[in-house]
Amino acid sequence: MDLQWWIATIGVPLVGMLFWMRFRDREIYDKAIQSLTTDLANYKLNVATSFASIAYLKDIENRIMSQLQKIDEKVDRLSERRPPE
Repeated sequence: MDLQWWIATIGVPLVGMLFWMRFRDREIYDKAIQSLTTDLANYKLNVATSFASIAYLKDIENRIMSQLQKIDEKVDRLSERRPPE
């Protein structure tokens, strides 16, 4: 058996199989990357919709500040009523 026979019967199919495996793996990796990209986009959308907006936080801040002002006014009135020591 000569070298050309070995190349023709074993080498060519082996190289073809390696190319086929390489491109098949690339398709698998591309699908995995696409899946990860979709999952990340869905997660970003979930985060954007589930967290509080700036307007809501400002409303909460205003309500808290008004309650604190009321408490401050009550404390001031109580301190005014108290007799001096």
